[in-house]
Amino acid sequence: MISYDELRETELFSFFNFTESGRKPLADGMQEIHLKPGGFQEFIDVKMKVDRLQKVHEGALYLDRDWIGSPMTVSPFGKDLAKSFIAAVTPPCDRKKADNVVNTIWNVQGASDREIAIQPQSPRDLVPEPPIEKLVQVYLGIEDCFEMRLEKSNLKVENITEVGRMRLKISIEAIK
Repeated sequence: MISYDELRETELFSFFNFTESGRKPLADGMQEIHLKPGGFQEFIDVKMKVDRLQKVHEGALYLDRDWIGSPMTVSPFGKDLAKSFIAAVTPPCDRKKADNVVNTIWNVQGASDREIAIQPQSPRDLVPEPPIEKLVQVYLGIEDCFEMRLEKSNLKVENITEVGRMRLKISIEAIK
């Protein structure tokens, strides 16, 4: 598990400018921290579950489906935020295994999207493993859920309805 202070040093906070929008005590002695980014606040929510020592036990990113795109077009902003969230919240020992999830999300494209390379791609720029097809389908809103168990955490990507809004939820939960 990483500490909340360590998490605040990541790109998630420095690049996306996340700030706390509230804290709520939970029945199990944990606290739920609500976060909002610097931009696109109406489409994005983050919740972190931390213990008394400020260790992160669970992180969840909520992205409005309308904002991240569809099977036709995919927002690069949503992909960037999703990959940065997974990279930041995944425990260090699980990051290598989670890399294929991050790479898969980063390379998701809608049927109408075009990729324009500023520089020619070299073999080292290519994804080392094939994309996880079920994850692609979930990210595009076609399938409901993708789940991956790692050594110290569970990573879940799912399409949900929350307060009448269709959302993509990406959660990482520590295994006890």
